[in-house]
Amino acid sequence: MTTPSLATALRRGVLRKCPRCGAGALFAGYLKRVETCPHCGESFEGVDADDGPAWLTIGLVAHIIVPLLIFFESRELLSYPAEMAVLLGVTIVASLALLPLCKGFFLAAVWAIAARKTS
Repeated sequence: MTTPSLATALRRGVLRKCPRCGAGALFAGYLKRVETCPHCGESFEGVDADDGPAWLTIGLVAHIIVPLLIFFESRELLSYPAEMAVLLGVTIVASLALLPLCKGFFLAAVWAIAARKTS
């Protein structure tokens, strides 16, 4: 099997699939990475994302929350406690939804860089 392009590997990672074949799952749970792809057998040993997914998630969530906060403040639609409740809820949901996608992206990036070094 050939090594896919960087864009293909990253897209597969965001979809939480094996960056090599795109068929096997990259995670065994919410954030637990599999050791090998169940479809193609590609090993992910030593492929770690470290703190990158958390930083990317924080940046993406901030780009959602800050415009929402500016919208609420400029329109004065809600009271401060209601605003806080909405923003807190959106922050939690967005963080939980984006974190696995960001981790898949980073794992695919690290895998693709390592695959190009060995080729």
